[in-house]
Amino acid sequence: MGKLLSILFIAMIYPMVMFTQNEKYAIPPKTDTLLFYIQRNHNSNTIIYDAKYEENGTLDRDEPIIVYWIRYDEQGQKMELRTVEKWYAYGVDWKKIEHKKKYSIKLVADKEHKFWLQQLAPYKSVIITEINKKRSILDHIYIFADNSGMWPIVKYIELFGTDINAKESTYEKIIH
Repeated sequence: MGKLLSILFIAMIYPMVMFTQNEKYAIPPKTDTLLFYIQRNHNSNTIIYDAKYEENGTLDRDEPIIVYWIRYDEQGQKMELRTVEKWYAYGVDWKKIEHKKKYSIKLVADKEHKFWLQQLAPYKSVIITEINKKRSILDHIYIFADNSGMWPIVKYIELFGTDINAKESTYEKIIH
């Protein structure tokens, strides 16, 4: 009986540990515009990806996503990305998929992984991607990199989200 209880306890706790936010990082506030965020092992500063809307609640056709820092290591202030960060690290490219309320999204640092920005309702949008072979709504990304050289070398990326159909947490670790 004791062994069974131990197994049940581990089965319940392990998923909670696996999908838990690193406790040294602040979790950005959930806002109506927040699509997802990126955190890194380098420091707790966080890159935010927000949806940008027109007055009528539809995604801004010219700039549907705004990307910026929350500088938690300083005073928690917002800060624009530097040009080099937009071009080579955290910027996004998008292409409207005609006749749909959807955009194809590319993170400039990862042209291989596919992301879609989909509008669900006025002022309500999500990023959809595949996480561990499941269509998921992306919540956040964690990047672990070796920062000892001139340029960081990414060792792995973790994707965290929610399965669109099952409404369960999804997780994938991609080793580079």
